[in-house]
Amino acid sequence: MALNPYANEAKKRWGNTEAYKQSQERVGKMSKADLARIQKEGDLLMKEIAKHKGEDVDGKPIQELIDKHFNNLRHFYEPNLELYRGLAAMYVEDKRFTAYFEKYAKGLAQFMHDAMIAYCDRQKAKK
Repeated sequence: MALNPYANEAKKRWGNTEAYKQSQERVGKMSKADLARIQKEGDLLMKEIAKHKGEDVDGKPIQELIDKHFNNLRHFYEPNLELYRGLAAMYVEDKRFTAYFEKYAKGLAQFMHDAMIAYCDRQKAKK
């Protein structure tokens, strides 16, 4: 049995993707201390984003935090805008993700989704 109850689901859904392969490789090289540090960084980032919930998702303060969120994914895999849009959708479509964000602030999942989509739109416009 997997330690992470979602491991089998993730393998089934994304096991043939490059991002999944990168994630397995990168996490496999991490120590427990590395994982704990990354988890703490993520928690602090979510708390900071939650403080700004309700602000303009396209505003500079939010977009800087969302850029950190995007770049923090590099701990696990090399993100791209298509993957990030898909992740944003999962935050509001999958009740497990929604519940995770709601523990920080009511409505945070939708706020993250909207801010992430704004980020993707902004990054695409730069290209």
